[in-house]
Amino acid sequence: MIPDPVDDSGGTGDRWEIGSEFHWMGMAPAPFISWPERASWFLLGRHAVAGLMRSFPSDTRRLWVPEYFCHDVAAYWGGFCSIAIYADDPVRPEPGWKTLRPAKDDVVLAVNYFGVRSGNPWKEWHEKHGCILLEDHSHDPVSGWALESCADFAFSSLRKTMPVPDGAILWSPRGHALPQTEDEDFSGSALKLAAMIWKRECLEGRASPEVKPIYREWEHAGEEAFELSRKIYSASRFSREYLAHGVPVQWRKQREANVRRLLGLVCSDVRSLFNSWPSGSTPMAAVFRFESQAVRDLIRKRLEAANIYCPIHWPARPHCVESIRELAATMLTVPADQRYKEEDMDRIASVLLSGR
Repeated sequence: MIPDPVDDSGGTGDRWEIGSEFHWMGMAPAPFISWPERASWFLLGRHAVAGLMRSFPSDTRRLWVPEYFCHDVAAYWGGFCSIAIYADDPVRPEPGWKTLRPAKDDVVLAVNYFGVRSGNPWKEWHEKHGCILLEDHSHDPVSGWALESCADFAFSSLRKTMPVPDGAILWSPRGHALPQTEDEDFSGSALKLAAMIWKRECLEGRASPEVKPIYREWEHAGEEAFELSRKIYSASRFSREYLAHGVPVQWRKQREANVRRLLGLVCSDVRSLFNSWPSGSTPMAAVFRFESQAVRDLIRKRLEAANIYCPIHWPARPHCVESIRELAATMLTVPADQRYKEEDMDRIASVLLSGR
């Protein structure tokens, strides 16, 4: 993912902003959707998968990854196993099954892109093919697909949707044994948490706008600490306790309402990657597709100038097929999560529609 752009204005003017990393939101509100009873907790999603691959006895086992994915994460996994690629991306209704030819002991990664896919095609495919199915539910950790999964394993990187500095959960819907780790290194997490706290203070007017470059520096330093480590670590104790009860129902409702409102406001003028999703699912964000990379980048800069910071999921590498490069170059993710209300979506829509 391309890092969120940094506001270099010095923090003057309107403190309202959308996107970038989570600020500290206080304790999560009940009621919750609970996690599976048996689960392992890791620092990052990439650690959960690496721990799983390392736990298998075969040194030749392959991990099949969709061609539309975060290449930095796939490269990290390449240090623990062989990587194979199959055809899949967010605009397909289901993967290109003919490109997926796993051996019986291979692991196949199925991705619920942006939390809006149905798991039925994967369930039907898996019933006919002998392999180990691993599902990525990072974009909606407690979707209907995730809760009713029949996969061998499933994981979710929780800092994508929850206000925590780290944390990933790995479970087995089929009851297989799970890898564990007791290794700890929370230096990156501490920097991330400090940044979250100071970001809240800044946004709510209790800290000077001049602290923004400081907490942004902590965010990037924390991420760099994560990137530099090649070991597999457990989730920080802070995040584990914060996440213990599960995902707040209220936050999921707010996120879904925000996405629906934003899509409804701009649907006649801006092309959305999706306009509906399965019952029981909640989109991670609103995702739009533009006519070209030039238009996408222009819109992104316009949003940035209005303090709306939009990540890109995910930049394509030069070796990717043309269709994947074109898709990655024209998509933009617009945050619409539980931090925001209706009036925030209205403000985003006005910027998206300006000049169109």
